[in-house]
Amino acid sequence: MTILNPLTIPRGDVRYVRQLQEVECLSGDSVGDVVYVRGDATAGGIWKVGQATNLDRAKMPAVGILVSKITATEGVIRRIGAVEGVFSSLDVTKQVFVGEDGQITQTAPIPALNEKVWVQKLGFAIASDVLWLTGEIGQILTRRG
Repeated sequence: MTILNPLTIPRGDVRYVRQLQEVECLSGDSVGDVVYVRGDATAGGIWKVGQATNLDRAKMPAVGILVSKITATEGVIRRIGAVEGVFSSLDVTKQVFVGEDGQITQTAPIPALNEKVWVQKLGFAIASDVLWLTGEIGQILTRRG
């Protein structure tokens, strides 16, 4: 039996979560888009992602923000932590949600009459140009109009 130092045993907290993830995106996806997992990972472990929307439950939950594109269909998403240099004019007094157009919004989504939207908090602004992603995808609320 090997006794390990408790600090060498991975824990289920933020210190051990991958902040960046290589992805296979769609050619129409852009830097700054909110993305969801659209299918099984490739044989190499690369996630397949697409643009998330709060109007379609199949395109939720969002798992991160596309922060760079290497080619038309390869990129990197940030899952948790600071997204810098992608957004501007953020209000530090408001939370950030998944929007209906694959972008972030700082207004809680409100559905039209007889419609519904899914509400997922992504994080909050810590500066006018810095979004902090909390990495929380557990709770998605449904709002009906």
